[in-house]
Amino acid sequence: MNAEQIAAEIADRLATRTVALGAETNLGVKVYRGRTRIHDDMIPCSVVIEGDDVVARERGVGPTVKIEQRYVLMAYVPCDPDHPNDAAHKALRDLKRAIFVTAGKPDATWGRKVKDVEYLGRDIGPRADGAAFVLAVIEIAVEFPESLAAP
Repeated sequence: MNAEQIAAEIADRLATRTVALGAETNLGVKVYRGRTRIHDDMIPCSVVIEGDDVVARERGVGPTVKIEQRYVLMAYVPCDPDHPNDAAHKALRDLKRAIFVTAGKPDATWGRKVKDVEYLGRDIGPRADGAAFVLAVIEIAVEFPESLAAP
């Protein structure tokens, strides 16, 4: 897999997080890859942002490098304006399940599609008091080999 395919895999995984499919939120109703401006009428939704990568050369395998690509996953979900963190915690759980569960089992390799997925942390984003939505964010790093001769 390459970074583009991994972003597509993440988007597909997020798209499964709807109440109709057993999730706590509907963050998977719309999934955007790279969009940075979200308007109220687009919520609920989630966003996949591709971050920096770190490269380490693999010995003895030609022009292949080991990549650790970072991704920021954001979920915008409706909330009770007086208690926005309640909805944010549900969205954080849905984000984590989307990334770290495959076929109902814990999995940090996505069925061996990647070498490893590492959890780097979470945040509940700032919003204006009284707004009826909240932003939940997790950051992950995905490790995979990439052939520079056939990216």
